[in-house]
Amino acid sequence: MRTAIVSDLHLGSAGGEDLLRDLAIRKTLLEEIGGADRLVLLGDALELRELQLPRVLEIAQPFFEDLGRAMAGRRVVLVPGNHDHRLAEPLLEELALASGTLGLEHRSLAAGEPASRIAAWLGETELSIAYPGIWIRDDVYATHGHYMDCHMSLPRLECVAAAAMMRTAGHPPDPAAPPDYERILRPLYGFSFGLAAAGMRPGASRPSERAWNAFSGRRDGGRVRRATVKAAFGAGVPASVWLLNRLFRAEFDADLSPASIARSGIDAATELARRLRVEAAHTITGHTHHAGPEEGSTHWQLPGGGQLHNTGSWVFADAFHHPGAPPGPYWPGTVTWVGDEGPPRRVRLLVNRPREELREAVSRASRR
Repeated sequence: MRTAIVSDLHLGSAGGEDLLRDLAIRKTLLEEIGGADRLVLLGDALELRELQLPRVLEIAQPFFEDLGRAMAGRRVVLVPGNHDHRLAEPLLEELALASGTLGLEHRSLAAGEPASRIAAWLGETELSIAYPGIWIRDDVYATHGHYMDCHMSLPRLECVAAAAMMRTAGHPPDPAAPPDYERILRPLYGFSFGLAAAGMRPGASRPSERAWNAFSGRRDGGRVRRATVKAAFGAGVPASVWLLNRLFRAEFDADLSPASIARSGIDAATELARRLRVEAAHTITGHTHHAGPEEGSTHWQLPGGGQLHNTGSWVFADAFHHPGAPPGPYWPGTVTWVGDEGPPRRVRLLVNRPREELREAVSRASRR
């Protein structure tokens, strides 16, 4: 069975960063997965934290209708992540009513809104839900990876919120099971969805992007301004991180360099796989938008001898895609392929698309 895996589509993003809203880019993906027997949407297919649900579904409908035609007669498995955790709620409620325990994979048919609408849009394509992950093969496990926020050293908003919850609810044990992470993170996801449902969406960019823009100075052409911002962050970030660590008994790192951010995600995914005792030759995550491993990299090796992989994203954000910079691991547009044997294989479909072309696609979407 040939399985195609994509993650972090964030369909319904308030700022239009979800590239698959663009017809030409969507066609590129659908042509690539045309030969797949199964498609796995590995988390954050929908962006349910920025706009109200009816608007998100309106934006997402054309993608799922086109996907249904491209995958007619085959299967789509949707694995909810943190931004579309709402899709997992019917499954979790069904499991709780049956007095069951959430393991590494629990499957159900599409139930509740908006999953039922997605199933209808897919037409002849069968939709199922898997949570918190799915065994692609006996030796390949895939999960969105949002549980890693409990282990990340990067002081991003969700990790700080997780640290605050762990301060009172306790940390995941070692070894851990999915319910240990759900008791920490599920209330946060419900709160975020509730804010969006009430129309209390954030500004034009996400908090992490605004912080990164401030740190890198990319949006300001003046050298003095950039130097001032960097100096302020240089003085303020360590003190702020020290305060967070003291307040929440956490271990956040004040180093916000690209290398440190990347390593934080890899280390957290490694710790997650270890605590969950995922016995797989290959463990696939999304969540961080950092596709990998890069050729020759040794950081993605798991302690037990397995290999970690990340599916990247289909989101274009100025904060991470700078003018003049060649496409790096955060460049969007990746598909991960898993066959009947051999390691996962990652294809970069948009690597040759100019930055301005992707930026214009975002601009068009934001004006609609």
